[in-house]
Amino acid sequence: MKTLCLYYTRTNKTKEVMANIAKITGGDVAEYTDGKDRSGFSGYVGACFATVNNTISKVSVKGGIDLKGYDRVIIGMPVWVEGPCAVGRALIKKLGGAMPSEVYYVVTHMSKFDYAAKIKAMDKLLGKPSAGYVSIRTKNNDYIKDSAAFAKTLV
Repeated sequence: MKTLCLYYTRTNKTKEVMANIAKITGGDVAEYTDGKDRSGFSGYVGACFATVNNTISKVSVKGGIDLKGYDRVIIGMPVWVEGPCAVGRALIKKLGGAMPSEVYYVVTHMSKFDYAAKIKAMDKLLGKPSAGYVSIRTKNNDYIKDSAAFAKTLV
């Protein structure tokens, strides 16, 4: 099964998680972005503002990836303001119709919550039920081990 692991990251933790999932599943990995620098405190504040106000309108996948060549897409994104990041939601809204039938979500966060209801709400943007999701805590946790456990369920 040809797998694409897409990710957005602000702190590189989601990138690490998705690279690990790609390695285990034998998938390709690519970054998506809205083109804005969201590093540092001001980047964090801007990310929160964009999420609360749902202001992300442009998003693209780096490298010109063609989704038609994949059987499965795994979309990784951080949690901002207690929900999936605005850039991830914009990607799903923009490319949901072009996604293969098997789509998974991977959300990374520092909270003790798993965000199940908010993650499943993204299916409305996708236009169909996702194949599944995993919520990975990155604070004080072995998030690489958790990402490996998820990836192993897919091979």
